[in-house]
Amino acid sequence: MHCFEEVSRNYIDLGKQNGMENYFKAAPKTFSTFLWEERIKQHEQAKPGCLNFYDRSLVDVVVYLRHVGSPALEWEEALAHYPYDLVFLVAPVAEIYRKDEQRLETFEEAISLHKSLERSYQSLGKCISVPFLPPEERVTFILNHCFE
Repeated sequence: MHCFEEVSRNYIDLGKQNGMENYFKAAPKTFSTFLWEERIKQHEQAKPGCLNFYDRSLVDVVVYLRHVGSPALEWEEALAHYPYDLVFLVAPVAEIYRKDEQRLETFEEAISLHKSLERSYQSLGKCISVPFLPPEERVTFILNHCFE
């Protein structure tokens, strides 16, 4: 099993160091270009014959850009070259949702984005909604679906 790090957090921090409270909102295409390139590298580094887990994917990049009215049609078309066998989607939960230094969306924005992500992932293949469970049970739920 191999788990890839979420690359956006470092870039969010870089933006803050350069005076941007929300780098994505300040420069969506620049921010997204970094994510796109880094997530392609992760996709190419997937270990054959191994479960490869990604915190976010290339699909997220195009959905976030669409969400702010700045679609990247060439990237949307390129998604066909970077398939994901199975997607686990975890919905935001009001009781535990908190904005922080890297999670900059309001809960309402997170719900809207989640719905857009869900539609996009479902259109591309198998997408499983992960129920709100304690972390250990969530891991068991995900692994059970991986070995079906």
